[in-house]
Amino acid sequence: MKTHPLADEEKENIVLSLLRQVGSVHDNIGFIESIPSELTPIPLFNNFQSHIATINSQLISISFHEINYFIGQSKKQILRNVSGGFSPGMNAILGPSGCGKSSLLDILADRKDKNGLSGRILVSGKPRSETFKYSIGYVVQEDIISGTLSVRENLMFAANVRLQRSKTPDERITIVNKIIQDLGLERCADTRIGTNFIRGVSGGEKRRVCIGMELVLSPNILFLDEPTSGLDASTAETVMKCLHKLSREGCTIIFSIHQPRYSIFKLFDTILLLSAGHTIYLGPSNDILSYFASHGFKCEDHDNPADFALDVIIQCNNRSSTVLQSSYLQSLLYSNNESLISNDDNIFHEIVSRSRTDELYYVCIRTFQNTIRDPAMAASQIIVATLLALLTGLVFNQIQATVEKGVQNRLGAIFFIIVNQIYSTTTALEPLLQERALFIHENVSGYYRVSTFFIAKLICDLLPMRLVPSIIYSIITYFMSGFQISIDRFFIYFLTIFMSTVFGSAICFFVASFVPIFVVSLIIVVFIFVLMMVFSGFLIDLNSIFSFLRWIQWFSAFRYATNLLTINEFRNLTFCLSNNTQICPITGEEILKQRDITYTNSWDMWKNLLALSIMIVTFLSIAFIQLIRMKKVK
Repeated sequence: MKTHPLADEEKENIVLSLLRQVGSVHDNIGFIESIPSELTPIPLFNNFQSHIATINSQLISISFHEINYFIGQSKKQILRNVSGGFSPGMNAILGPSGCGKSSLLDILADRKDKNGLSGRILVSGKPRSETFKYSIGYVVQEDIISGTLSVRENLMFAANVRLQRSKTPDERITIVNKIIQDLGLERCADTRIGTNFIRGVSGGEKRRVCIGMELVLSPNILFLDEPTSGLDASTAETVMKCLHKLSREGCTIIFSIHQPRYSIFKLFDTILLLSAGHTIYLGPSNDILSYFASHGFKCEDHDNPADFALDVIIQCNNRSSTVLQSSYLQSLLYSNNESLISNDDNIFHEIVSRSRTDELYYVCIRTFQNTIRDPAMAASQIIVATLLALLTGLVFNQIQATVEKGVQNRLGAIFFIIVNQIYSTTTALEPLLQERALFIHENVSGYYRVSTFFIAKLICDLLPMRLVPSIIYSIITYFMSGFQISIDRFFIYFLTIFMSTVFGSAICFFVASFVPIFVVSLIIVVFIFVLMMVFSGFLIDLNSIFSFLRWIQWFSAFRYATNLLTINEFRNLTFCLSNNTQICPITGEEILKQRDITYTNSWDMWKNLLALSIMIVTFLSIAFIQLIRMKKVK
C-alpha cells in the first residue's frame, strides 16, 4: 500500500496556513466540566444517525481529559495528554502496536493500575464511582469462559449472579434468550463451550458468548479489547456486525482494534487514532481521509482507509509525525471535541449486589458442574487413584508381622503411601491456574466476591476431588497391604490419607495464588514437598542433621502424616522371629521409640492430626488473603 505525502516544505506551508486560520479557536475553548449543564450536547461525530437519540433517553457519553500514563520504574510514558469523548455508536481506537490502544481502553474501563496515571474521566459529566466497573461490560482479548458449560448455561450464570435480585427466574431466562437470538447463537445454544478434552463451539461463537455474558446487564457502555483478535476474516466480520447492531440500540461500544478490513471499517462511527501515545485523529470515520488529505496525505481509491491511516503513521518520519500531532491539537476538529459535553439528565445505572447466599449458591453450582464434567478433573482422578492403589497393594501385598520383613516393609509402605498421596495433588495445579484468569476477570467485573469463589472452590472442588479418590485408595491399599484390621484403625488410616491430599491441594492453592506461571509454580510446589519429605524423619535421623536446620521438621506435613500412620499401625503390634514361631521379642511400641516417635497415650497420635489440620488452615488462609490483595488490574 502506498501513500503520497507532499514535500516537507509544501506540507509545512499547508499546516502553518491552517494553524493561522484556526489557532485562536483553542484558546477560547474550556474543558467539558466547565460548560453549564443546561447547554445542548454537541455531538462528537456528525454522521451518526439522528434516530439513535430517540431510542433511549438514558444514553451515556464518556469523556476523558489530559490522560497521561507512565509505567515501570523508568517511568516510560505510554499516553500523552490524550483527551476526547465517546458517544453511543461504534467507537474504535486504532493505532500501530505499542501506541497505547489497550492502555487507554483499560483506563477508561477502570481496569488499569492508577499508579502512574493522571487525568480525569467523566461519565454523564460526572466522575466515575467506585462501582462503575461493575456496571459496564468489558470483554477481554482472550476468551475467558467456563468450557464445561454450554452457551446457555454460561449466559444464565452471568444473569443469575449479575442481575438484580428483583429479576424473576422467568425474566432472566427471557433476557438470556434475547441475547442468544441477538448474537445469532441459536444453533449452538445448548453446546458446551469446549475444553482440551471436550470439543465445543467455534472461536467466533465463543467470542460472542463472552460478549453476551457482558450484555446481561444491558450496559450503557461496552468495552472490548481487540474483539477480532485470533478470528478469521469472516468470523471477525460477524462479531463486529453483532456489535454494530447493539450500538444501534443506543449502546456506547468502545473497542481497540489493530488493522480492520474495509468491511469492518465501514461499521465504525468514530475513530481515535493514536501514535506513540499521542492523538493523531479523533472524529467521524467518514472524515478521516479528507482530514489526512488536508494535511498532504492522499489515499488511493482502492486502499483500505484503516490500512492507509496506519501506513501514514508508520511511514512518517519523526518530523512529519510531530506535525500531525501538533496539527490535530490546533485544529477545529480538536476544538469541537473539547466542546463535547454530556447531558446531566443521562443517568448511569449501577447494579445492586445480590445477597451472599444467592451468590454462593450459583457459584457453587457452576463449580460443581465444572468438577464433574471435566474428564481431567473427575474420571482421571478416580482412575489414577485406583491404579496407584492396586500398584501399592501388589508391591506391599500382605505384609508379614516378622522381625526381618514386617518392620521394614510396613515403614516403607507407610512412607510410600504418604509421599504418593501428597505428590499426586500436583495435578490440581494446572486447573487452579487456568481458573485463576477466570476468577480475576469475573471478580473485577462484579460477578462475585473473593470469599464466594474461595468457599465454593473448597466445598465443591478441592474437598470432593480429594474425598472420593481417598476412599478408593484407602480401601484397596489397607486390605491388600495387610495392615491391622479394625474399624478405628481403618478410619484413622483413611482420615490421614484424606488430610494428606487436602494438605497437598492447599499447597497448590497457596502457590497458584501467588505464581500464575505453571512451570514456575510446579517447581515451587515440588521444592516445598521435597523439603518437607527430607525432614519427615524417614530418610535420615533428624538428630544427625545440623542443629540450625532441625527446626524445619516442625513444618513438615510428611512428618506428621507418617507419624500418625506409624502410630496407628504399630501400636499394640508384636513382631515374631518368623511366621511359624511364637517367639515375638519386639513390640510396636519399641519400634516407635527407636524411630523417635512419641506414643504414651492417644493424644500423641491425635496431635499429629491437629498439626496437619493447622498447616492446612494456615496455607489456605494465606491463599485467601492473597486472592483478596492480588493485583487484578493491568
